[in-house]
Amino acid sequence: MSVTENPYELPLRGLREDNPRDFLAALGLLRIFDLLWPDLDAKLFWAGNPCAPVLSTLHPPCGDWNRVLVEKVQQFADHPTKPMAHGDIIKTSHSQYREAVENACHFKESEHPLAGLPLLLYACYSSQLGEDGGDVEPTGFSFANGQSGKKLLLDVVQLIHSIDAETLLQTLEGEAIPVAAKSLRWNPSEFRPAAYRSHDPGSKLKGDETKDHPALNVLAFFGLTFFPTSPTRFGGKTSGMHDERPNRYFQWPIWATPLCVDEIATLICASSTHLNTAYGIDRVWRSRRFSSDKSLYFAPAEIAR
Repeated sequence: MSVTENPYELPLRGLREDNPRDFLAALGLLRIFDLLWPDLDAKLFWAGNPCAPVLSTLHPPCGDWNRVLVEKVQQFADHPTKPMAHGDIIKTSHSQYREAVENACHFKESEHPLAGLPLLLYACYSSQLGEDGGDVEPTGFSFANGQSGKKLLLDVVQLIHSIDAETLLQTLEGEAIPVAAKSLRWNPSEFRPAAYRSHDPGSKLKGDETKDHPALNVLAFFGLTFFPTSPTRFGGKTSGMHDERPNRYFQWPIWATPLCVDEIATLICASSTHLNTAYGIDRVWRSRRFSSDKSLYFAPAEIAR
């Protein structure tokens, strides 16, 4: 891709290539850009030392694009029809889930700039595995034991309301200070077992809260749209998740050529055996998904072998 075809580049220095949450956040930012400003032909790639994601566009976005993005996402979360949430948690009954999908289909016909987002999300939230009642199995990215005990959708809505335009930009540029906020358990640094503390972790001492960047967790949530969940004879399976008994890993590639949303969706859903240099992949990271203290966490990433 020549410089003349992509005159504007936004380095996302606040995101790391070896962090599963940051990878999801980069994809989420690309998804929102693509929906809000399709004429910009947004693409994503990795560059620099240390290596970080870069968002490129055919033309520079509007000067206050961060304000517009936050405003539209918050309007979307506050929409009277609640197109992105069927309750507080992802796991629900088939009937309620079908009703939510139908609502998303109706919202798709609206004039909201993010009208297409709910259907993309519902393809990734969970998968209906039967027609005779029961619960819908949630995405492999859910973060509690049983994958429904924590209120993911409620937490995401609250996170969306907590971000502002200036902090979003500072976070993407790596200049924001982390704060105590809702957690999605997608950042490996959030796992802090009692052995690494000098006190009882259940005491909730002031100042001991896990601190992170809410804006990145919001974007990571929208990054789920690249990882659909499908029904199989063994239950719901989420793309990007690879089972190597007794462990499960989330696996993601790093590439240096600017790719659009459709190209990335095709690339990252390939099996692990296909993610190699023949596909323009520089390297592949993976992070183990494990359970501890009644929550699911991601372990520090390693280069996939």
